[in-house]
Amino acid sequence: MQNAVPVQLSQVRDFGQIISTTFVFLKQNWRPLLRAIAVICLPPALVAGFLVGKTMGDIQSLSIGDSAGDPFAMFSGMMNSMLPLVVGYLLLIASFILMTTISYEYMRAYHHNEHVGITPGELWKRSTGQLGSYFGISFLSGLLMLVGFVLCILPGFYALTMLALALACHAFERTGATGSMARSNNLVQGRFWETLGLVIVIGIIQSFLTGALMLPFTVVSMVVTFNSTIDSISAGGKPELPAWLVMFTAFSTALQMAITLLSYPIVVVGLSLKYFTLIEEKEGHGLRKKMEGFSQA
Repeated sequence: MQNAVPVQLSQVRDFGQIISTTFVFLKQNWRPLLRAIAVICLPPALVAGFLVGKTMGDIQSLSIGDSAGDPFAMFSGMMNSMLPLVVGYLLLIASFILMTTISYEYMRAYHHNEHVGITPGELWKRSTGQLGSYFGISFLSGLLMLVGFVLCILPGFYALTMLALALACHAFERTGATGSMARSNNLVQGRFWETLGLVIVIGIIQSFLTGALMLPFTVVSMVVTFNSTIDSISAGGKPELPAWLVMFTAFSTALQMAITLLSYPIVVVGLSLKYFTLIEEKEGHGLRKKMEGFSQA
């Protein structure tokens, strides 16, 4: 069977073509990309998910168990849970930044035709010097989005859309944190609604995939919680959850973090294809490269 033609990034694509090409690209490149994410990003993500999930399970048990009517016991239990919760969220942020950096650096390597045979170690070397820039872009963009959503929902969506390509701008142009944000704003101008639509759709696809894979665990947790509460009340006692549910929540949350990381390249590839579409539409880089090739022939 003939091999599929490799995806060409520098090309104008409409909305549907970006979505379909995203999955074609991932089908062709999932092995090196997901291998690197699994080796480098999954360990801290799994630990983060376990800590966060166990803390959530402990707090849930406290809220409906024997300590539910004792505010001092509740406060003490929640304070004891704060340290693992904070550590878990810090590890989660770190794993997300690592995943974002590795994903975009793989896209950069692909664009420069340096991806063939690339190993997790090589991707790690490419990523280490760029972690600060990717973190800065993510932090500043997230802060602006947060302020926008707090003030009003519409400014939040505006910031989300205008800065959606900032990470891609740094990956392919090395424009730094503030330069990438300005570059993204410039590219998205005049293409706001189509960019917002793409951000929403690929976000829904990625979230739906994660939710579908996690659905059995969610159903088990809800059914066990409901049945345990009803049985305890029917027996005339206080609601009480089974002891194993805390560990079940911890492991299922860790699994959810893993699935989220491994599926997030859908967003990265989709936004990268949108970046190249806008570059070609507004600046015609691909056409100029072809013309330069003809002139040199």
